[in-house]
Amino acid sequence: MSASNIHSKYINSVNNLSLRNLGLTGKNPSVACLVVDYSKSINGEVLSYGLTSINGSPHAEINALKKVNKKQITNQTFMYVSLEPCFKLENCCAKKIANSGIKKVIISSRDPNPLIYNKGINFLKKNNIKVSIAKYGLNQFSNINKYFFNFYKRKQPFVTLKLAISKNNFSKDLKNKNITSFDTQYFMHKYRLYHDAIAIGYNTYKDDSPQLTCRLNGVNKKLTKYIFFSKSKKTLKGKFQDFYSLENINRYFDELVKDNVKSVLIEGGIKTFSFFLKSNCFDQILLCKSNKIVRGSKKRYQINKNLIKRRCNLISSMTYGDDVLEIYNNKRYV
Repeated sequence: MSASNIHSKYINSVNNLSLRNLGLTGKNPSVACLVVDYSKSINGEVLSYGLTSINGSPHAEINALKKVNKKQITNQTFMYVSLEPCFKLENCCAKKIANSGIKKVIISSRDPNPLIYNKGINFLKKNNIKVSIAKYGLNQFSNINKYFFNFYKRKQPFVTLKLAISKNNFSKDLKNKNITSFDTQYFMHKYRLYHDAIAIGYNTYKDDSPQLTCRLNGVNKKLTKYIFFSKSKKTLKGKFQDFYSLENINRYFDELVKDNVKSVLIEGGIKTFSFFLKSNCFDQILLCKSNKIVRGSKKRYQINKNLIKRRCNLISSMTYGDDVLEIYNNKRYV
């Protein structure tokens, strides 16, 4: 195997490892790091690996270096990391790497945060550490942590709309609370895991009293919760962060940016879903379609799928039991 292919293999590994703690690292992205030594093998020997810790700290590089004895590090020891190491005046990953004795760092992606961008790389270079950036085709980290990258590139949170509908496009069955199966509902909790915040309309809050938690086994995810109100803002202490008026949605987005909320999952109901769809204030749609026909519902609970098709491109469709999950991207990203 050529040296280029070996480096590609390890970059792919750190990108894949970054998926491990995705959604669990607080305001920080989920990063992975490998320390690999080539002094005894041209294919490299993995000395340690590290992931961004639950809730965001310590970072992946620190966790990897903690597992390595300094005597193991040679002039042929490389570090592979999925995101540019952070640099700050106080303790930071770039300084820890420089003090470790590692002389070569290969990075999947530069940090889009303007407070970090290129600073970690430049510090390493000034300390005689060779730094390489992965080729375009290998830089999958920006896709894995797309909410993080979107936040700094566009200076606004990533907005995902989610709605469950019947085979005949109704979002509410007046006789049965659930549109999709229990298994599908549980599967969809992984999308709550990936987002920083969750929001619903006031009618959904009033009618269904949803918990709005991530109930995946073994996961303790703290979601910021919001409710949209059609006319005026109200505050509910404790359970929800705030009520926000749909008439002043820009203020809501400004608040999310101020609070460093990088992504929000908006779970409707139909009125809230339609507002964001018609206003074109979204990035992605998760549409859960059941196989059942709803009868006796009201026309206002029926979604116009043609509007989704006009606004979006279908990027994937998967079957889950008797249900189908369709994922759409806003056409403005084409």
